[in-house]
Amino acid sequence: MRLIVLLFVSLFLFAQTKYTNDLIYEESPYLRQHAHNPVHWLPWGKKAFELAKKLDKPIFLSIGYSTCHWCHVMEKESFENEAIAELINRYYVPIKVDKEERPDLDKFYQSVFAVMHHRSGGWPLTIIMTPDKKPYFSATYIPPEDGYGVEGMTTILPKYAALYHEQKQRVQRRGEAVLKLVDKVMHATLNPVRLDKTLALKALKEAEKDFDPVYGGFSKRVKFPESSTILMLLDIYQLTDKENALKMAMKSLDAMAKGGIFDQIEGAFFRYSTRRDWSAPHFEKMLYTNAELIRVYTKAYTITKKPLYKEVVQRTIKEIDHRFGHDGLYFSASDADTKGEEGGYFLFRYEDTLRALQKAGVKNPKKELENLSIEPNGNFDGEYSNPIKCGNVSSKTLRVLQRLRKQREYPFIDQKIITAWNAMYIEAKMKSFIFDKRYKDEAIQSLNRLIQTMWIDGELFHQKLPHSKPKRKALLEDYAYLIKALTTAYMLSFNEKYLELAVKLFKKAKAKFYKGGIWYMDARKSVAATIDDSYYSSPLAVLYHAMLDLALLTYDLRLYDFAKKSIDGVSALIHANPANYPTATLAALRVEFGDVVIKSNKNVLQKVLKKIAFISYPFLLDKKENLKGFEACTVQTCFIQSDHFEDIVKAIEQRVLTKEHQGGWFFGKR
Repeated sequence: MRLIVLLFVSLFLFAQTKYTNDLIYEESPYLRQHAHNPVHWLPWGKKAFELAKKLDKPIFLSIGYSTCHWCHVMEKESFENEAIAELINRYYVPIKVDKEERPDLDKFYQSVFAVMHHRSGGWPLTIIMTPDKKPYFSATYIPPEDGYGVEGMTTILPKYAALYHEQKQRVQRRGEAVLKLVDKVMHATLNPVRLDKTLALKALKEAEKDFDPVYGGFSKRVKFPESSTILMLLDIYQLTDKENALKMAMKSLDAMAKGGIFDQIEGAFFRYSTRRDWSAPHFEKMLYTNAELIRVYTKAYTITKKPLYKEVVQRTIKEIDHRFGHDGLYFSASDADTKGEEGGYFLFRYEDTLRALQKAGVKNPKKELENLSIEPNGNFDGEYSNPIKCGNVSSKTLRVLQRLRKQREYPFIDQKIITAWNAMYIEAKMKSFIFDKRYKDEAIQSLNRLIQTMWIDGELFHQKLPHSKPKRKALLEDYAYLIKALTTAYMLSFNEKYLELAVKLFKKAKAKFYKGGIWYMDARKSVAATIDDSYYSSPLAVLYHAMLDLALLTYDLRLYDFAKKSIDGVSALIHANPANYPTATLAALRVEFGDVVIKSNKNVLQKVLKKIAFISYPFLLDKKENLKGFEACTVQTCFIQSDHFEDIVKAIEQRVLTKEHQGGWFFGKR
């Protein structure tokens, strides 16, 4: 019956549109966005590569995602352009890939771009390669025509097709050389380097070099939140008491909270800012961006008690739950564009907004607009302004602006439910229980729903769409983030089922993705995982943290040694530039400084969970034991027992001051 309905819908669409290609049969919202391009797109798979070999045509590979502004621009300019589409169809077999559906392929071809250009890439990503996948051209956004010294599609398409046919051996050699370099980078084995506690100071020094002292953040041009770097600085502050670590973190957090990268009207963060001062974002909202920022602002609040950070977390959770929440789980992203206009939903014209405030009886409306940087001549593009918090704004003004937005169409929401991103958000929301116990309860319900939906007959899945069953098996990132969420759920609920499932998932992940000392992103073991924190924290580095959690919570010293061995395998990279790999650096610092496990019975621990979150030491876990009072232990020793929680706190914080790691009982079960 379902097949009949699908065929009927497809036939109806064929009748309504001029062009339809094979992407119409795909589930991915991004691929389906391109289903009516005049380009003869094919999804990644056997059919496309067999066709390329049969026709002896090179492959035109395009990788993007549904909420990407420049992906939309390139589609409108080139892929909907009949003349350019004709060139693509004539010379190439074109393949479309959704990077969120296939992060393994995206990672691999971003590495290809990096090898060919000696810099990082982005989206849309274009690769031209031989039928047997030897890449010989790569680019990000490509304009339709030549201009400003840059070749456009009309030049590139025939040029690189001719190169393939006329200089096939040269093209093959170039492609093979590129793949060898990619393989060398991915499988580089460096001799382990001895790390110690001075790594914290080295990471701080490296972060200081990239820090923007004027506007915060870690770039002088395009600004991404870099949540993992800020989290590293907050942890380093607690370990070393170096004020500059906290100052850099707070400068960045304050600037983002008051800047244009934060939606001042409805809450939640946009993906990045195109200006150094955070004023001009690209307007897509990603679940992962907000998950990581919720975690960082929550952590910062435990150190500073700054009300702004609490407000940011609460407004972000409210907006993400409202826009992305679905049946206990979360959609992946919302678009930057509305009806082809970048930021159309989010921007305001001065005169329209002023009239609305006056009509609503808002006091001193011009001052209110000034406090939001909504200017007569616009602050973003032409006469349009993106709200920036320059002063206090009344709740009445915010309600008026929210009503103005409700009259507009909200941007497209990509309804993919991705296991890794859901686990990431669920864990962040759990940790925000310090503001509202409801967050923990709701997040644990979502975690249960995620397990029920994505863990089927002993197999974990990567993603699904509403009202459909998951089909694509999970990647390393799904296991890593879900295991981490499960260990956090255990430490907030003390329900053993979360720990048991985490152990089961780790064993499965190791069997699927680990071979010869290397972790891979995919079960085919074709793309090696790395410790780079790119658009979100490295799944491999997150797995290091999950392994340490599991080892300490299950008394598995063999797993602890395996986690240390895994970190040792990347120690040379961490030592060379720790600020480049903040999540992995924190895993190394956990080993060097030592985790502390606070133990007591479930009822007692439940009463002090919030107090534990405010202890001034970053590497804390809590575990249920049959104890009347409290015990605090490292992996080697238990260094204090007491009936009074305050004694435990003092002992932990004193260890930070004295770096004393001696004495006590063996960590394991006594």
